[in-house]
Amino acid sequence: MIKVLLPVFLFIFCAQFSLNAQNNRLKLEKQRESAKSDTTFNGTKFPSHDSILHINLMEIEIISPYKFKNKRQEKKYSQLEIDVLKTYPFALIVSSELKLVNAELDSIYKDKARRKTYIKWYQDYVYKTYIDSLKSLNVDQGRLLLKLIHRETGKSPYELIKAYRGGLNAFFWQSAAFMFGANLKAAYNPEDEAMIEHIIRRYKAGEFN
Repeated sequence: MIKVLLPVFLFIFCAQFSLNAQNNRLKLEKQRESAKSDTTFNGTKFPSHDSILHINLMEIEIISPYKFKNKRQEKKYSQLEIDVLKTYPFALIVSSELKLVNAELDSIYKDKARRKTYIKWYQDYVYKTYIDSLKSLNVDQGRLLLKLIHRETGKSPYELIKAYRGGLNAFFWQSAAFMFGANLKAAYNPEDEAMIEHIIRRYKAGEFN
């Protein structure tokens, strides 16, 4: 499964080291400029002569416990909880990187030679960064990750590889995925994945922090 998942990450994340570096620098500059004139701090407005203290409280979602029909369903939920907590952060990473690509890839490093150099560098970077974590995923977790990527991006891993690396690469890795019992075209349907949706809601509500 690692042989299938890693290329998915490489193809999705390619050519973005330079974008991340530039974005981080620009973000830092904006934060510094904002800090000079900002009158808020951690949701609290500093009072002036004609104002009163104002505090913004975070909205908290109360999530009811999942209603199990039987012990078998409860056992399945417990295993899904382990799998979702291990794979969902990866899906969020993919979503975040794609937003960056869609917003800026067309306007930065258009030169093919420079882009090729950054792609090679970034592939090495992604390999070193994620290889150990991806190796720890079992087959079921790998399949779940493929579906969660569709949930967070609106596109299947197959569609993403095809969009960024071409149809031939997408076909090759789809064929490889079948050898591991996986499907890069797997779609995520929230109505069919009530347990997963419930776990993700709890995750976003900070229950696992």
